[in-house]
Amino acid sequence: MTKKFMLLAATAMLFAPSFAHAQDAAPAASPSSSSGDPDPGVLRLGIGVNYSEGDYGDIEDTRVIAAPVSLKYSKGGFSVRVSVPFIQADGPGSLIDTPGTADGSGGGSDDSGGDDSGSNSGSGSSGSNSGSSGSGSSGGSPNSGSVVTVPGGTSNKRSGMGDVSVTLGYSFGLSDRTFLDLTGRVKLPTASQAKRLGTGEVDFSAGADLVQEFGPATFYIGGAHKFRGKPAGSTLRDTWSFAGGLSYRLPGRTMIGVDYDWQEASFLGNGPSSEVTGWVNFGLTRRVRMQLFASTGTNVDSTDFAAGLSLSVRLN
Repeated sequence: MTKKFMLLAATAMLFAPSFAHAQDAAPAASPSSSSGDPDPGVLRLGIGVNYSEGDYGDIEDTRVIAAPVSLKYSKGGFSVRVSVPFIQADGPGSLIDTPGTADGSGGGSDDSGGDDSGSNSGSGSSGSNSGSSGSGSSGGSPNSGSVVTVPGGTSNKRSGMGDVSVTLGYSFGLSDRTFLDLTGRVKLPTASQAKRLGTGEVDFSAGADLVQEFGPATFYIGGAHKFRGKPAGSTLRDTWSFAGGLSYRLPGRTMIGVDYDWQEASFLGNGPSSEVTGWVNFGLTRRVRMQLFASTGTNVDSTDFAAGLSLSVRLN
């Protein structure tokens, strides 16, 4: 790991307990006293940092540090999340998406394990919990397919704003323990194409996950399709991805889980990415949650190693 990543991680760990204590000490406002709506929804602020490295079929490794800040609103089965990242990349690889900006394990599972409402069924307000991503394959591994190698790629260090993403989701209850989660995501081209931090084009993705709860355990399986914006002269193509995972709710406010994510190659001639992610999500207080994850690829076109942490704070 780089010194910068270790510094960011240490800083987050240092401030987490004091921030959590302050949140716990603050009196929670009564929804009925501030609004006529008995269910005003849940508003959460998320901050995170994740590190990834791999050669992605090249000779040299590419290392990426992503630090997204997100805001998520959930009510009933509906959720909307906006993520604004800062990234640093070092190596010949080019980014076609910013790692950790989907509603994935790198960005934190905002409601996993229940929130301050004390819910024991699913992910807080939505009722379902598709693994670490909160939206299954629509998020998937936080790094899968984000970094690619292209002929003539220059190995250098560069940094800047990443691609902003907006994710919409809705969870349909098929039964008391079965859910269908639908997710749509738009990637906005705010990252620099000249620095190879993004493609400079808008991407769209749509996904669906079938979620089944078995007591404290939850299983999901699903797929998603990415419609990629293609720069002039580029051979980028649309891709399919598939994912599945299993999570288990421990006593208290802690969940553990493992996810598998597979995605088609973004360029003809490259192989698909295939990654396994393990994670733990636990409550520091009734309002503040922390998530840690680590993942590895199973082939040469995937991330060799990735890890990260995130904090999610309920604001209302």
